[in-house]
Amino acid sequence: MVRRTKEEAQQTRCHIMNTALDLFCRQGLAKTSLTDIARVADLTRGAIYWHFKNKEELFIALWEELCAPLSHQLDASLDPQEPDPLGRLRTFLHSALIKITRDPGHRQMFAIMFSLETIEGEALFLREHTRQQSQGFTQDLERSLANAVRRGQLPASLDLARAATLLHCTLDGYILNWLHFPERIDLAGEADYLLDCLFIQLRHMPPTRPRDAK
Repeated sequence: MVRRTKEEAQQTRCHIMNTALDLFCRQGLAKTSLTDIARVADLTRGAIYWHFKNKEELFIALWEELCAPLSHQLDASLDPQEPDPLGRLRTFLHSALIKITRDPGHRQMFAIMFSLETIEGEALFLREHTRQQSQGFTQDLERSLANAVRRGQLPASLDLARAATLLHCTLDGYILNWLHFPERIDLAGEADYLLDCLFIQLRHMPPTRPRDAK
């Protein structure tokens, strides 16, 4: 009986999260309340609050469920002992792009995260959360590239911060444009070509210049 109760609680939690993700994506994070989620999920507000104390906690739980496991795939390229950090980084980025295109939940989460920059009010905390995660991802990219430089896979002259920013911004731009114009951009079909271009560019980036150069 106890096991059944735990399973039912977990099923309810998953149902709440799936409903919230759909509503956040369709209505916007700021315009969706826990009451809305309870109504659409056909649950009482008490059932929602038993699992999540507020909307912010619910959103972060969604991020942990969808994005954290994906980001952990980057760990191999962060390991200084990894003999092929650049290959591991490419494998991770390719997997991430394919996951976004094929998994509706990941696609919805990325759409929500990109929309947070225009949000105001109670959801500002969530915007700051996603900014921190984004900054952390750029730092991880920089560490991965540093490992590749140490292994001789990239030139020692590579400006790591600029290269990491180039990767992050280019990938974000492709994903964002794909979300808005899926009929124009075949993200899954273009994933290998996109990464080929980026990794060739990493190997041939111009020498570092002073950042304040005119």
